[in-house]
Amino acid sequence: MPIPQTSDAPPAPRRLLRDVVYDKLFVAIMDGTVELGERLNDDELVAWLGVSRTPVREAIAKLADQAIVDIEANRYTRIVAPTMAEFVDTVEIGYQVWAMSAERATPALTDQQLSTVLGVLDARVAAFEKREPEDAVALDAMNELLLSAAGSPSLVRLSLASGPRLLLLVRRAFAAGFFPWDAALTFSRDLRTAFADRDATEVGRLIRTQPESWTEFFSDVEASGLYPVESRRP
Repeated sequence: MPIPQTSDAPPAPRRLLRDVVYDKLFVAIMDGTVELGERLNDDELVAWLGVSRTPVREAIAKLADQAIVDIEANRYTRIVAPTMAEFVDTVEIGYQVWAMSAERATPALTDQQLSTVLGVLDARVAAFEKREPEDAVALDAMNELLLSAAGSPSLVRLSLASGPRLLLLVRRAFAAGFFPWDAALTFSRDLRTAFADRDATEVGRLIRTQPESWTEFFSDVEASGLYPVESRRP
């Protein structure tokens, strides 16, 4: 048999089982395999994921921290079923956190990091011009780069708490056929220019005020009933 060759490359870090379970649950919630408002049963999740109860409970606790799962002790564990007001609030708060990290990161970006940010925004503009979805993985990587450059543990915690819920609710609206294409295109072009100019104040302003241009988008989502005006909770 061939002898395995050694490598100077460091071994890939081992991922904790709870993180693997979290990723699988998040993807299932994101793509609609698990519906908004659906109750989660530990035994069913254990059987589906092929793991013990502990990593399942740890993953659910993380989802609860991100306001993606509601837990009522001894009653239920379920995916959130937000109202329209909660959806709008999630967008507004998520963009406020994004604005703070991007504004602080802008003057600290190296030339190489700035080039990466501009490349992601160029690709975003090109996608939106064709009414195609952006590369979410690239956008997430860009935001992680901005958080790192911002150098604020507090912003990291805020982003981890608000970002996944924002991503989930906006993508659910997109999957239902709703997205503010024109506003997002204009925003992305202007944001690219602000980053290129290293204008931190303008970067922050653009991101912070972006939801103000989503009036028609919010109206369309509300009319669809995707996020009801009244709570569906018992």
